[in-house]
Amino acid sequence: MHLVAYLRRTMRNQAGFTLIEVLIVVAVIGVVAAITVPMVGDAMDRYSVISASQQVASTVRAGRFQAVARNIRTQVNFDSPAVGQYQTEIWDGMSWDALGEVQRLSTGITFGDSIADVTLEPSGRAPACPCTIVVTDGTEENDQTIIISSSGRVQLQ
Repeated sequence: MHLVAYLRRTMRNQAGFTLIEVLIVVAVIGVVAAITVPMVGDAMDRYSVISASQQVASTVRAGRFQAVARNIRTQVNFDSPAVGQYQTEIWDGMSWDALGEVQRLSTGITFGDSIADVTLEPSGRAPACPCTIVVTDGTEENDQTIIISSSGRVQLQ
């Protein structure tokens, strides 16, 4: 009993943290935050490029699906590659008509150099391919490449 009473009294007198202990914990949290913040920013930049490239690849796949389903030629037209605008179009026998709205890449994301329209036949093939489309934010390590084979297969790398 004596020991229990002594421990209770001692613990009551020493409750809390010292100022030095609190400062050390705050310093450790600050160092961890300083290390983590740049990594999170880089990850967000990379995610933006990946998301945009998935959107473009999905649009090409949807254009291929429309070509096969409607038994007509379609194309993904890159109107303003530097601005990041593109649109799916269908061939009505005389001219290309828009299929849906003009799509735009997120701000700060553009297409790489030398991009051409992707035409898809009713069979689903892309006769002018293999083609590559590069989606970039200006940082080479974040670049995503979309490869379209002559069979119309779309791969994201």
